[in-house]
Amino acid sequence: MTATPPQTPLQTTPGTRTLLMLLLAACLLASALLLPRLLASSQPPDLITEPGCDLSAGPCSSRAAEQSMTLALSSGPAQAGSTVQFSLQLKAVPAQAVWLQLEGRDMYMGINRIPLEKSADSPGLWHGTTELAICTTELMQWQVRVEATAAATPITALFEFSSQ
Repeated sequence: MTATPPQTPLQTTPGTRTLLMLLLAACLLASALLLPRLLASSQPPDLITEPGCDLSAGPCSSRAAEQSMTLALSSGPAQAGSTVQFSLQLKAVPAQAVWLQLEGRDMYMGINRIPLEKSADSPGLWHGTTELAICTTELMQWQVRVEATAAATPITALFEFSSQ
């Protein structure tokens, strides 16, 4: 019968400890930066979108009291793998910055968060461009979360459209 040598505790070198500490710090930093975005995206929208409205068919509006956001696919019907242009008209929604977050409604396709640019010509009008991911299904359902920020609390609305 052969005796097995006694187990010794795992020895780590100073370089390994430093690497582990840096990895832990990077994970904590990433969590601190991403967690607020993830929590914000799970909050219900402030403005209510017209039931059954599909951006593929035309502009859609979200409203609450006097405030409204009207979003349109200004580039026309959306096609997978193509560039999509959005135009957003704000009414009584103060905004210093507007972000559009695009994600798959029923299938995770990543999160595409783009800033919209304020139009110099028309008050309350914002524009932005992005590219749609290619999907393996015939029809992809997308959800657009619009976030207008002016003060501490952003004003949000949800819209949907489909692409082929």
